[in-house]
Amino acid sequence: MKLPFGSASPLTAEPEFQWTMLTEDDEFLIIGCDGIWDVISNQEAVSLVRNELRHHNDPQQCARELINQALMRDTCDNVTAIIVCFSSPESQDSVPSRRPRLRLCMSEEARSKLRSLLEGN
Repeated sequence: MKLPFGSASPLTAEPEFQWTMLTEDDEFLIIGCDGIWDVISNQEAVSLVRNELRHHNDPQQCARELINQALMRDTCDNVTAIIVCFSSPESQDSVPSRRPRLRLCMSEEARSKLRSLLEGN
């Protein structure tokens, strides 16, 4: 069981976060809990999501596939994944996009919290 640094309790209400300036090269954001990252490397997740987006351009389906991969690898923790697309992978190949550039697959509460964090509130 993982314990937060300096804590006797396995749970903490303090999130880990990082501020990053996005560029035109940023395609998508993968938000996942440790049940994903315990069994899938960052590069594996990026490759999986990039390939799936090129195949069907559906971030929700990409999140499901990422979760399925973690479950197939016998993750021993809960699994949650959110994929936020910043650009359509088809636009990189000069093929007309079939869907909007930005798609979100998260609850309204999560979207509100993310918006609040991005706006610095």
